[in-house]
Amino acid sequence: MNNKTAKDSLFAVAKPLSVAIATLVLMQANPAIADTVVLKNTQPIVINDTCANPKKAECAALLDYYNPELPVTGEDGIRYLSPEVPVATASPYASIIDVPSSTFPKGARITDVNVYINNIHHGYLNDVDIMLVAPDGRWVMLASNVSAAGATEEGGVLGIKAKGLNWKFDDAAKLPLPRSVRDDGRLSNREFNSDGTPNPLYSVIYDEWVGVWTDTALRTFKPTDYDNSPDTDHFPDDVVPSTTSFNTSRNSVGLTPSTVLGPVTAEDQKTYKKVFNGPKLSNLNGISPTGQWRLVVVDDFYWFNGSIKGGWSLEITTK
Repeated sequence: MNNKTAKDSLFAVAKPLSVAIATLVLMQANPAIADTVVLKNTQPIVINDTCANPKKAECAALLDYYNPELPVTGEDGIRYLSPEVPVATASPYASIIDVPSSTFPKGARITDVNVYINNIHHGYLNDVDIMLVAPDGRWVMLASNVSAAGATEEGGVLGIKAKGLNWKFDDAAKLPLPRSVRDDGRLSNREFNSDGTPNPLYSVIYDEWVGVWTDTALRTFKPTDYDNSPDTDHFPDDVVPSTTSFNTSRNSVGLTPSTVLGPVTAEDQKTYKKVFNGPKLSNLNGISPTGQWRLVVVDDFYWFNGSIKGGWSLEITTK
């Protein structure tokens, strides 16, 4: 991106706390020539859970009625979630970064947006859905159903426990987050095929995914949404301007394009790291950067909760 901050002096302006809004603006000394600004809300976000302890009988009993095959379709033809599906919103909901009109030159329009999620902790990362909502009500899914869900052969929970992860979401990144619990970057869990021959994809390793679930250094990925066929992401609708259409309390529309990686042929590196689809922050290009930006976070299943201890940041470039 075009960034003049390397040659211009910088300063930070702290805004007072107000109704869960904590904004720190990093801008150039002369706002009239600013083109890249980083804004932060460092207030922690608590990721709540409907029933966070699977060892409790009332939490274990949720398995008796949770059934993703219970959608109903209204007269409008929209697919709805069953009311049986528990969804817990984070606190605060939403977390807000306010961009004052004085931050950018008059008439500035966005040319690039990146988002930082700082110090993520969660007992089962696959349950966490994170969405960015722009001031005009447009939304981009940043992370939904990343990693993977499953169970061990003994019936235990198989999933990623996040401890201090730090993510930057940038369309320019090479890859999205993986849809796997592997931490070694391998494309396949299977070393051998069913006929006993070596699986060539087991030898294919993406450096971008090595240590992805354990490395607490800042890692950069494309926005990632693996919740699909059909999409069951759900966010209560009170977090965007009332003039903007959003999913209702039971609506389960496909909020953003599902992430799709192309098939890989082990012998052909041209097939490596091809991303055919997925949410794009560039969909926000061309809009005004000023106003309230919202990060909305939900836990879309029960058992295990967490927090985003370092809050989040926006990096906005305009012209």
